[in-house]
Amino acid sequence: MDIKMAAKLQEKNILLHRLVFLTFVMQRIALQLIYKNTNIKNTIIMVAFALVCVVIEEVLRAFRCFGSLIALRVLRFVQCTLVFVMLIFTETSNDSNTAIIAFLLVFVIDLFLTLDVTDKLMPIGFIIGLGVIISIVLFVRMTIIHDNKWIYMFFAALLIGFVLICGTNVLSDFVKQKDNELLDERRKFENIVEKNENILNMQNKLRNTNDQLNIQKIDLERANKQIKEANDEMKVQEDIMRQLSSSFDVKKISSHITEAIIDVKKLSFCAVYIKKNVYHNKHANYAIQTKISNLENKIKEQMEDLYVQLTSNGEVEKIIHDELWDEIPYLRNANINSVYIKVLGSEDDSYGLFMIGDSRRNLFDSNMSFYNTIIAQFDIAINNARLYNDMLNMARKDGLTGINNRIYFNELFNETTYKIALENSCMSVALFDIDKFKNVNDTYGHLAGDEVIKRIATVTEDFIDQYDGFVCRYGGEEFVAALPHKNLEEASPIINELFEKLCSQVVSYNEFDIHLSVSVGVTAFPEVCKDTTELLKRADWCMYYAKEHGRHQVKIDDGSIEKEYNNA
Repeated sequence: MDIKMAAKLQEKNILLHRLVFLTFVMQRIALQLIYKNTNIKNTIIMVAFALVCVVIEEVLRAFRCFGSLIALRVLRFVQCTLVFVMLIFTETSNDSNTAIIAFLLVFVIDLFLTLDVTDKLMPIGFIIGLGVIISIVLFVRMTIIHDNKWIYMFFAALLIGFVLICGTNVLSDFVKQKDNELLDERRKFENIVEKNENILNMQNKLRNTNDQLNIQKIDLERANKQIKEANDEMKVQEDIMRQLSSSFDVKKISSHITEAIIDVKKLSFCAVYIKKNVYHNKHANYAIQTKISNLENKIKEQMEDLYVQLTSNGEVEKIIHDELWDEIPYLRNANINSVYIKVLGSEDDSYGLFMIGDSRRNLFDSNMSFYNTIIAQFDIAINNARLYNDMLNMARKDGLTGINNRIYFNELFNETTYKIALENSCMSVALFDIDKFKNVNDTYGHLAGDEVIKRIATVTEDFIDQYDGFVCRYGGEEFVAALPHKNLEEASPIINELFEKLCSQVVSYNEFDIHLSVSVGVTAFPEVCKDTTELLKRADWCMYYAKEHGRHQVKIDDGSIEKEYNNA
């Protein structure tokens, strides 16, 4: 038996012992008081025995001897032996047998509680040991007391011995059977536990497998997403390359690139700025894509200043996250948290700015190869556009003035009048000539004349360009200005202002100041001129009318000029 279990059982039975001892003492006192023939010697022996047992048990418990199986077995064996001895020597007393047998049962039960009853030899050995002691005591009694009562005691002891041995045997078999049953149940339980553990293990394995599958699924989805993004980027790059190879229109290319980047990268905005005179463009070029209201205008207003700031500081690239709203305050309201800025071109020959942004944080810390590739392709496009426009400029521009020559003007004029006629729109044309230009050449020389022509060309082109018109050097000192989508009422103040501006010009050549004057003829389609092919002719008639009637004036076609020259 387990020592801890035996100790606990013995501790619990102490209370039973106290009740038995107390009841026994009260019985002996009552017998002595009620029945005078009660043997006082037996009472003293029995009470003394009970007191001794109490004292011994308390001492053993105080010294924690109940924690030892050997001490418990010795104690109970001694108690059983003493009880048998009392039973033998008090057999002749009719008032003692029942109480002593009660003692015996208590101590025998406690003795069995300390033994391993599944091992038959152990309890039977203790019983045989008791039998030997009882036999010795019986022999002593038979020798000391010569009466016939010992025979009854002998058979009583023999009977008790048979009962204890047989009972021990039966109890042992019963306990073994119960142990076997418990063992079977335990094995069944262990099997169930093992099965449950196997099930749990299988569940854990399945869970781990599912987790791994989920991780693989996530990795696969991420890989698929990356592959899709890479494919989309490759398609965009291919599309841009096709666009670059088929067009030299920088505005169109810039718009296409910004749209493609927004589409594939899902950014909040994408913007490209190209300063003027990069590819013979007269004005800065902006291509800005965004769905955020008012952001396009803000970017357009600030982009040139940002370009100037970066180039003056020698910076070619900038990624802004944490201090973004401090550096670019207008992006706060748009909830832009990541911005990438790249100066286009080389450090010595920069031509513009590339700028992208999004609400996602730390977006441009890595994987910038796509943007770098697009920028590299854009650089190639700008260089190609430069070369192409250089060649076009040589073919289209007047060698002296740098404005459109007559050949290109005719091409541009025909295209514009064709569109005007299709759209049922209007167009005004002004043709003007420098007054007394021959006197300038004769007086100051042809080089001075060239300076006068260049001044007229520059002022005219800059002014007309503000109204989306175009000009050309039509002849030696003759110029044409076309104003598409402008009728006479709209064109007249523009041409008059141009006239005043030209006539206020003074060309300084060597030590001379040359004051300029022009004569201008203006007509319009379809108000006065019903056929676009006659616009230049009617403008020429008006110009000659102005020259013939005193020069230094603007003649606007009122419809009568045709009759005058036809009659002439």
